[in-house]
Amino acid sequence: MLASVTNRKPDELAGKAWRERDDASRYSLWSRGSGEIRAYLDASDLAEWIRLKESGVSKKYSQELARRTMDAMHELSKNRLGRIKRQRSKDGLNYQETRLVLKADVELPGEVSKENTDDSPATDGVAGE
Repeated sequence: MLASVTNRKPDELAGKAWRERDDASRYSLWSRGSGEIRAYLDASDLAEWIRLKESGVSKKYSQELARRTMDAMHELSKNRLGRIKRQRSKDGLNYQETRLVLKADVELPGEVSKENTDDSPATDGVAGE
C-alpha cells in the first residue's frame, strides 16, 4: 500500500495512518478488535489524529480529510479493509460514523502470518567455531 502512495494529502495521510496500525501504545490510532475483526479505525479518531499531526487544520477540514483519507485507505488496500457505518450516541445525540475494519482472515502482502511461523522447523544451534 505504501509503495503506491502519491503526493496527494489523503494518500499521504493514509500511508501514515496505516503505519500507525502496528503501534501498540495506549493512545494508538487503531483499536484492537475481537473475534473476526483484527483491528479497526473510527473516522472521529482519525479526524482527531489529523488535527494533532497536521498544523493549522480546523476541525471541519480534519473531518473532510478523515473521510477522504479513509476512502484512500480503502482504495489503496484493494478492498482488504472493510467499511462499516455504525450508529453512535454522544451528548444525547445520535451520529452515524464510518469505521474501517481489518478482518482477522485477511492476508496482507509482506506480512508473516502465524500459520507460516508455526509450521517452520526448529533450527539447531550452530557452532560458532
